[in-house]
Amino acid sequence: IEWGVAAPVIDDVEGLTVWCWPESLWAPISFTITVNDERGLPRTSWRDFWCSDDARVYQFIGQDNLYFYGVAQPALWEALRPGGLFEEGPDSQMRQTTLIANHHMLFGKKKASSSGAVKPPTGEELLEHYTPEQLRAHFLALGLDQKSVGFSPKPFDPDPAKRDDPRYADPVLKEGALLTNVFNRLARSCFYEAGKNFDGCMPLGPVTSEVRRRAFEALLDYEERMHKVELHRVMSLCDEFIRWSNKWWADGIKRAEEADDAAARRQVLVDSFYLLRVACLLMHPIVPAGCEKICDYMSFDFADFFSWNYDFDSNEELCPAMEIDAGAHRIHELPPRFDFFRKHESQYK
Repeated sequence: IEWGVAAPVIDDVEGLTVWCWPESLWAPISFTITVNDERGLPRTSWRDFWCSDDARVYQFIGQDNLYFYGVAQPALWEALRPGGLFEEGPDSQMRQTTLIANHHMLFGKKKASSSGAVKPPTGEELLEHYTPEQLRAHFLALGLDQKSVGFSPKPFDPDPAKRDDPRYADPVLKEGALLTNVFNRLARSCFYEAGKNFDGCMPLGPVTSEVRRRAFEALLDYEERMHKVELHRVMSLCDEFIRWSNKWWADGIKRAEEADDAAARRQVLVDSFYLLRVACLLMHPIVPAGCEKICDYMSFDFADFFSWNYDFDSNEELCPAMEIDAGAHRIHELPPRFDFFRKHESQYK
């Protein structure tokens, strides 16, 4: 056989070969090793990702490549199992990965490739105009598991009239607006209210039943969507939940101020900090930097704050008994006009 491996005869189709570049199969492992080296981790720590029953690797792959690499990799992994790659042990065998099939991302309306006539912008070029979190949120919302979708960053529009006209919106910033506007507003409102009227503390106590119910619905739906890797639905769910949470705050604080009701003011802040925590938990895989910044200013440990191993009854479960008895948790003071999710510097022009 000059090239590839002879394919079996299926449905009277014969004379075909299956092929792929084998180095592409272990390239992700090499990448894991390189990243771990840069982080100062042990040389063998790549096995924690690829050979452990406690981990799972998700590989996003184009549908057209699925019939090649998706066939060769599982077979190669299985072929290595009898003897293993290294000494016998609980983590000596390669674990099969989960393949996630995607359609093509088009550049505008054309299929682009680095070797073709239409060349997409590089990652470095995109980062000259967008933050990593803006790009990540946009890519997840595209729904590439459903169909081929156009990626149309305005700074790279071939039409200078559209590229330079402020009246044309940048489609890449649609999801980013949720971060820089709505999510940011919810977080800042909570912190500034705590600093202004609650002595720089987050009030503790039971959350309103409707708030808890809405949060549980979002958590359960999110978990199901993530399990099915329906990432565009995850983004839609998060968008809806964050907007609902921000409205709960805005409506609640307005009613409390109009009625001059101190108890209502306290309750809406208890509810809103709880909603902010849940929103951060949902969005952390998508926009980790901003969510971790919120966690830091809330004075919680990252491992606790982003853990799913809680009942999510209230924020009291993250606090020591002394704070629960006092009904308050000390948070960090937020500077004026602080942004948890900043735009790219080029977008402030």
